[in-house]
Amino acid sequence: MDVDQGTVTVEKVVAIALDCFATGGFDDTRLESIAQRSGMSKRMIHYHFGDKRGLYVKALQLAIARLRPDPSEMALETEVPVEAMGKIVNAIYDCMVEEENSVRLVTMENLFGQADMLRGAPLADQSSVVLQMERILMMGQDAGAFRPGIAAVDVYAIVASLCMFRVTNRATFANLYGTDMTDEENLDGMRRLVRDAVLAFLTSNMRNTGGMSYLVGTFGQTDGGAQSIYEDHSSL
Repeated sequence: MDVDQGTVTVEKVVAIALDCFATGGFDDTRLESIAQRSGMSKRMIHYHFGDKRGLYVKALQLAIARLRPDPSEMALETEVPVEAMGKIVNAIYDCMVEEENSVRLVTMENLFGQADMLRGAPLADQSSVVLQMERILMMGQDAGAFRPGIAAVDVYAIVASLCMFRVTNRATFANLYGTDMTDEENLDGMRRLVRDAVLAFLTSNMRNTGGMSYLVGTFGQTDGGAQSIYEDHSSL
């Protein structure tokens, strides 16, 4: 394959590697094929990334970043909690619709653990999404629009689960129930399903468990606590 060497960049190699790992898996992806597609020699790939696993980690980081909405897409133009939460859910959904290979690669990592994320440092900064969602939750809970005892990670778990399900379970769902969730005609329906599931969860009359969240974790714990997040609402 003829490649214009002037167009070869590290970023291009990582983007091509993302697609290769997402479609072929880690074991079956060869650096030779990535080198051929990108135009960067295998020797230079080793120079920049060390080995195949090093390139894989960079591709995984890119996949996670692509599934995170741009801050401008989460900028809020309303103080109505339901509308604000609906907008951020839609933004996450649209990212995952546009980046199906990123969804596949993240799913593969969770199944096979090539990057060993459970024991490693965070590969990406997700604070822009989670903290914005936390602000909206606090605004809604203070106004009585959302029930207490729910944190941003609870909401994100629902959104990510449904958004990724449409890709990871596409074949079985279509085979068993005659519905292809990735069809163009189902894009809006799935978007409404995800958004309505979140809003119903937030506004239902279910009994409060008495805690701050359904899940236990350490994300977002700071000396300032949740109140400091709420007070910094300049982006709302």
